[in-house]
Amino acid sequence: MQYIYYIDTDNSGYSYYKPSNSLHSLFENKVVTPFRESLPVAANIFEDYSDPDYITRLMVDVLNRGSIDFDTSSSWDGKDYTPEHKVLLYCVFYMPMHLYSSYHLYNRVCRHIIESENVVFIDFGCGPLTSGIAFWAAAGQRNITYIGIDSSEHMLNKAAEINTAGPFDNSDTPFYENFHRGRNSNNLPAYLNSIEKGNPEDTLILFNFSYVLAPMTFQGNIDKLINMLLDVVQANLGYKIAMMYQNIRDSDENWQKLKNRVIKAFPDSIFIPQNEPGTMRVKYDRLMQGTPHHYDVSYDCFYNW
Repeated sequence: MQYIYYIDTDNSGYSYYKPSNSLHSLFENKVVTPFRESLPVAANIFEDYSDPDYITRLMVDVLNRGSIDFDTSSSWDGKDYTPEHKVLLYCVFYMPMHLYSSYHLYNRVCRHIIESENVVFIDFGCGPLTSGIAFWAAAGQRNITYIGIDSSEHMLNKAAEINTAGPFDNSDTPFYENFHRGRNSNNLPAYLNSIEKGNPEDTLILFNFSYVLAPMTFQGNIDKLINMLLDVVQANLGYKIAMMYQNIRDSDENWQKLKNRVIKAFPDSIFIPQNEPGTMRVKYDRLMQGTPHHYDVSYDCFYNW
């Protein structure tokens, strides 16, 4: 059963995606309805689009375009925004955008990379399971271990809530049976050593960087992250390894540093890179207004087979 529908590609090259009824219900139950209940004034403005400037200011002043601390409360325009409020605002603004571009990347651009019987999907900056949903929809029924890493405990809680809800209404089946989450990527090497990954010939370890490495939003130490990745790659060279990246165009500085250091660290041209990041053009309907929105996204990947 199709979970995300590709509709068509317009004359400008934008690929248009729509949710299945099941995905639409997930958005309604886990994002839109809680948003209406907890922020009714904002929800009314969102749905009738009566004050676009107010909506933009929420995105900029409350969310800082997604780089705000989601584990503390904030005050703006005479109202207190709890961590739960800010997570829901983030989901309304960004979840469909990131989900459809991720699905486009996995299903149409890099389909050849994800074809393995077993996958360990390591999702840096996982947010509310956005790329996790997209990867589940693209990969189909396979043995997938999901590891979500995010600096925000409230985002990780939302990811766990959505994973438990699962892809279909009235279902006891989550997106991922093997679901793990954590705030500290430094624990990743030890954790990967402790889990069953499967036969190396049929197992892909996929490092996913979706909208997390932009200089404006990345909160960590890029050199520390790279050094950890080098250790993980060195310890798992017997497996298929791939790294995928996407972000709004012209925000590739941290990714290029990561990519170049990882590729140069290993001899014999073990990794196969693209020469330069490509561009995806994706279109979708905004979550609460239903109006089409299109945008350009940089993507890149490299792998060792």
